[in-house]
Amino acid sequence: MENLITTFGPKHSLEKSGPHSTQYYEKRCYICVICKTWISYESSCFYCRLCDFCFHKECQTALMESNPTIDHPETHEHTLTFIRKKNSFSCDACGLVGEFEINMYGCLPCNFFIHRDCIYLPKIIKLTRHSHRLLHTYHVPDCNTKCRICNGSFVWGCGGYICTDKTCDYKLHSYCATRKATWDGRDLEQELEEISNSDQDVTSLKEVDGKTFRHFSHHHDLMKLCVNGEKEGDERVCEACILPIGSGSFLGCKECDFALHATCANLPRKLEHTFHRHPLTLEVDIIEEGFFSCSQCERESCGFMYRCCQEECEFKMDAKCASLADPLYNGAHQHPLTLLDSGACCYECDLYFDSTRATLPVLVKCNYDMHPLSLCFTQSFIWYKPSLSCDACEKGINPDVQDIYVCFDCNTVVHVECAIGKYPYLKHGHTIELNGFEIEIASNNNISRPICHACHSICQDKLFFRNKKNVTISFCSINCVTTSS
Repeated sequence: MENLITTFGPKHSLEKSGPHSTQYYEKRCYICVICKTWISYESSCFYCRLCDFCFHKECQTALMESNPTIDHPETHEHTLTFIRKKNSFSCDACGLVGEFEINMYGCLPCNFFIHRDCIYLPKIIKLTRHSHRLLHTYHVPDCNTKCRICNGSFVWGCGGYICTDKTCDYKLHSYCATRKATWDGRDLEQELEEISNSDQDVTSLKEVDGKTFRHFSHHHDLMKLCVNGEKEGDERVCEACILPIGSGSFLGCKECDFALHATCANLPRKLEHTFHRHPLTLEVDIIEEGFFSCSQCERESCGFMYRCCQEECEFKMDAKCASLADPLYNGAHQHPLTLLDSGACCYECDLYFDSTRATLPVLVKCNYDMHPLSLCFTQSFIWYKPSLSCDACEKGINPDVQDIYVCFDCNTVVHVECAIGKYPYLKHGHTIELNGFEIEIASNNNISRPICHACHSICQDKLFFRNKKNVTISFCSINCVTTSS
């Protein structure tokens, strides 16, 4: 206890609370002021009456072993001294105020204060969400601008990351730029920037002449075609995202059924994307199982796949997620959305859309209405009807949590899953391998619907899964295939 009092000064009387003690809970001190995490009921902790805070025993031990002073010229020209009490100083590196923490170093003559974690912030970084390198500065110019990730303001006179390109006004908070999900952990100050002089390695689509194109994934030349509203293209699906071609122009093969949306055809072979901190490589040859699960939206797909270039990283992303760009203009929402590592956000409406919702097609065709149905997010249609039920399954719709597809001319309302199915990115007729079986993905459009071999319920979805060696064995979902013996 003598060393402990020495650490925080002679005026601080520290009380020890052992496991299962309710002492610090009664004082409403639940967060360790050193590591900023919750103090569990089983933890040993200390409580300071003078400062009215708690901290883990382990955190205090680590603090005692740390240096009370730090010399780090890249951060500050003078020695930094650890401040042993709670304070309300703004960190000059990140701008945050640490009034409930004990992790600040300072230089009193210069009125310079910095979090312990911010002392070693990287000088130069590269994020996949921006095309240029970013430089850390202790004085963000024009602090009235917003952080391009969280849309928050900058503290005047405090630091952040700015673009190294003088013509670009891209700025980020230090804590937004260096989050684990955003930054790859590399400081590039000592590394020369790689400059590519050619797009040969990243371009997927090349123009042959004025009328034909060549995509690296297909052995025939492609032509720009147009859906005439009735037949051409109506039955085709995009080989990249597996969604129907729909209306408008697309790239199609005259010799076979191969087709690509224009957006999907132009997806690069190498990609840096907001959704992942490492570069990605486009793969068109389906892995041995015949399908994959997108790490971002968690939907199964048998289309094109982006794989992380880092061998130890298992991140995979489908073409639909890869096609999202920042800012994201979604036809189902009136404002542009900011792309985050986990989805998209509208800061004007304070709404969040995860990747599954952000990638939903805006218009779909289905058998329940003669018109295309429009996507309507939950927050947008609460006013539409006080009570809603799906015109396909006749089940109720919860406007707080369920998005829908709507025909405003006919007042048709359909669940998202009823409109596009549970597996919108799997292609009927495609063969996959699951649980040791060769499984054919089949359209569930017959009058008589199969019974699931695993759960013994009727297969209700647009697709079902059939054992190729025994076509009498069917499954209603991938989960039922994997759990069957």
